[in-house]
Amino acid sequence: MANECLFSVNERTQFPLQVSFFDENSDPVTPTSATYRIDDEASKTAILPVTNLPSPASVVDLWITSDQNFIVKSRNKFEIRTVTVQYVYESENGPTPATAQYKYKVNNLYGVVDVPSPSLSPSSSPSPSV
Repeated sequence: MANECLFSVNERTQFPLQVSFFDENSDPVTPTSATYRIDDEASKTAILPVTNLPSPASVVDLWITSDQNFIVKSRNKFEIRTVTVQYVYESENGPTPATAQYKYKVNNLYGVVDVPSPSLSPSSSPSPSV
């Protein structure tokens, strides 16, 4: 794959990234194990540390969450995310490691801010105060 962005998404948007696994001959394989990580390219910020891919198949839809598509530096018009996949498959030479990389652009939208998750505090409980 060339070192270019596949597509762009708006910040705080969730989407499935289709990950495919290939051997040294570019034939599809089903890995015996696989991990992935997400990084912001410019700042080298780890968005998601190395994470196991639970059920590897020859093609997997990897869900990138809205929380993983936040803007690291608010002055950037966009940021490039890199998803790095490492996997092992069986070949005639035994277990064989391989890698793949996917890049996409996250658009910084004016007015989108980080909003904390709603929580239940004692003042917001449904029961009346005594």
